[in-house]
Amino acid sequence: MSFEVVLTQSAQEIAERSGVVPALEERARDEIADLPGEGLEELERRLFHAFALGDGTEVICSLTADGAVRVDACEAGEA
Repeated sequence: MSFEVVLTQSAQEIAERSGVVPALEERARDEIADLPGEGLEELERRLFHAFALGDGTEVICSLTADGAVRVDACEAGEA
């Protein structure tokens, strides 16, 4: 399964700060590939797929109109 991964500005900043840009892209690809059936079709049906990284960063993947997967992320900070 081939698709483009597009990181939002937030995801890019978080990944650059922690030095995991390639790892975040690969994890997003793996998460979509692990969805039942055809991963992209399942993602479209679900509207989004979320997962967490080991450091607590929450990641949300959604399908764009042109068939790319947009990856957004946010960090859980202390209040």
